[in-house]
Amino acid sequence: MEAEESLSRPQKSRLSDLQVDERAAEAQELLNNSVFKSALDDVYSRATGTLLNADVGSLTASTAHATMKAIRDVKKQLEDYVNDKKMRDRFGK
Repeated sequence: MEAEESLSRPQKSRLSDLQVDERAAEAQELLNNSVFKSALDDVYSRATGTLLNADVGSLTASTAHATMKAIRDVKKQLEDYVNDKKMRDRFGK
């Protein structure tokens, strides 16, 4: 349980201001990139279809769900990188 909690808690960044800025800019570029968004949307859509057609509790359903969650987590992490910079700019370190 302790390991699971540590994964969900945001940790203070050990990056310099410049590294945070660069990471935020690159994350924003990915979030705005139409090819990247289409690729994630296509994989998510396929996983959704697989999940809807799978038997409840099957390995196929679990894998499709994990895929959908991973895509959501990647998008959220990119958004967090962008927000880290915004928060640092607004409130300082």
